[in-house]
Amino acid sequence: MRQGINRTPLQSEIIKFIQDYIQEENLKTGDKLPSQAGLIEMMGVSRTSLREAIKTMEAKGVLETKNGKGVFVKNDDRNLILSQLSFLEEKESLLEVIEARKILEREILKLTVKNITEHEIEELGKVLKVILDKYHREERQNVEDKQFHYMIYEYCHNRVLYKMMLSVRYLSDKLWEFPLDMKEPFTDTIPFHKDLYNAIKERNAKKALDINDQILDMVYHTVQER
Repeated sequence: MRQGINRTPLQSEIIKFIQDYIQEENLKTGDKLPSQAGLIEMMGVSRTSLREAIKTMEAKGVLETKNGKGVFVKNDDRNLILSQLSFLEEKESLLEVIEARKILEREILKLTVKNITEHEIEELGKVLKVILDKYHREERQNVEDKQFHYMIYEYCHNRVLYKMMLSVRYLSDKLWEFPLDMKEPFTDTIPFHKDLYNAIKERNAKKALDINDQILDMVYHTVQER
């Protein structure tokens, strides 16, 4: 007998519960799930959490809500359901990587502001110019964007932190690709790169940290809303 849910991340657990229910009860396309009240009682979750999970499964074509009638299985393909669960697991992993990146980058930025040389500031500015020129021409700037951040990491002049950051970014790059398919997830953060550069150039650590936090918060919310 299935037990109530008490683990996190909650949305994945709810989706897995519904997936298992569909399989165990041998529900087919067009069959109706128990009422939301019934599902809430079985899982021990809030109505809001259940609705969010159902909306996610609807968006992926697994379930269908019919007003006044209930929630129905739209596609009973197990592979589709498992793919949806995999999507959420990857999404949650990426959010955790972004959180780790934010923690590491705060310490790296402090050192970068302190240790960066005038020559390195000049080199960083050259890359920034290419990024902004491409941005205004609506061209891809993902290669230069990555280079810009990697240079900031290198210019902290701490080899241990630099290597740690490379590991985090490698994992992040892998998670962007599949199943999120977000190789170019956003460009809204690009204008903030100029502010970040200027803060580093001014050797204003607090300003640099605030701007970098804002950039990563935008990244985090972009992923969270997918």
